[in-house]
Amino acid sequence: MNLSPLITGVAALQRLDGVAGVMLFKGRNIVHRQVPFSDGRAMELLGVIEQMMDGYFQVRRKIRQIYLQFDGGTLLLSVQGEAVLLFVLTGRADADLVASSGSVLMNDHAILLAALSKEPGVPATTSTDGVEELVVTSPRRLEEITSKASVVVNNWGGVRKLIENVLGKVMGRAQAANLIDRTLTDREVVDPYRLNSDEVLKLAVAVIEQIPNTGKRRQLLQELESRLAEL
Repeated sequence: MNLSPLITGVAALQRLDGVAGVMLFKGRNIVHRQVPFSDGRAMELLGVIEQMMDGYFQVRRKIRQIYLQFDGGTLLLSVQGEAVLLFVLTGRADADLVASSGSVLMNDHAILLAALSKEPGVPATTSTDGVEELVVTSPRRLEEITSKASVVVNNWGGVRKLIENVLGKVMGRAQAANLIDRTLTDREVVDPYRLNSDEVLKLAVAVIEQIPNTGKRRQLLQELESRLAEL
C-alpha cells in the first residue's frame, strides 16, 4: 500500500495560508503528523477526538466536518468514514478554503483511506510484483517533495467573498449569496475549488452579468476586475 501520494498531499495542505498544523489519522494509525505542539499533546488530542467520534458512531450519526473555535486558534476536522484530517488554524486562515481542500484530498484518496487499518502498521509493504513501495518517512525527503507539490484547489473562498462585497452595492448579502449559488448550479459547477484561474474569472463575471441595469452592471464589472487584480 503506497501512502506516498497521500502523505505528500496532506503535507502540501499545510502551505495554505493560516494553517499552523495538520494531522491525518484513522483510529490510532497516524498517517502524517506535523503539528505545533509535542508528541504527547498530539496523542492526547487524538484520544479526545477518537472518543468524540465514537460517540457519534454509536448513535449512527455521520459526521463530515467539525469546526471547533478556541481563544488561541481553531481546530477543523474533515471526516471520511473513520479517517480524520485535522487542521490547526490561525486567524489568517480561510476556513472555507481549507475545508474544501481537505474534502478534495480525502475524496481523491477515499479507497486508500477505507483500506487503512485503525492500528499502527508497517509503513512499507511489498507489492504483488515483488517491488517494495516507497513510503516517505524522512522529514528532509518530505520537504523536497512538498516543495514541488501544488495545492489542488484555488482561492474560490476569497473570490466568492469579493463577489459578495461587490454585489453588496446593489443588493443584500443573502441575495448576493443566492445569486452566486444559482450561477454555480446553472453552469453545473460541482466544486468551484477545482476550477483554474481563467474559469474562476469567467464564473465571477457570469454572476455580475446577471445584474439587469446596464450602467450598474458595467460599474460592478470594472470594480470586480480591479479587485480581482489586487486579490
